[in-house]
Amino acid sequence: MTTTIYAPRLSPWAAAFGLAVALVVLFVICAIVEMVAPALPATHAWIGLFTAAEPGSVRAWVEGVFYSVLFGALAGVVFGFGYNAAARRAA
Repeated sequence: MTTTIYAPRLSPWAAAFGLAVALVVLFVICAIVEMVAPALPATHAWIGLFTAAEPGSVRAWVEGVFYSVLFGALAGVVFGFGYNAAARRAA
C-alpha cells in the first residue's frame, strides 16, 4: 500500500502580503529602537538594508517602509511559487 503525501498549496499572494507586513513591522521596530537608543549599532544594520538615508530621517522612514513592502512582497511571491513547485514534486 502506497501512502500519498499531501502538501497543501500556499498562496503566493498571501505569502507576499505576510512577508511584506513582517518586514515593515521589523523595520518600524528597528527604526524606533534607533531613535530611542541611537548608540545601539544593531538596528542601523537592519535599516541600512532598506535605505541609504540617515537613520531616523523622514527619508529613511519613507524609503524603509516602501522597500520593506516591495522586497517583502517580491520574496513572498517567489517563496510561494517555489514552495508550491517543491510540494508538487514531493507529492
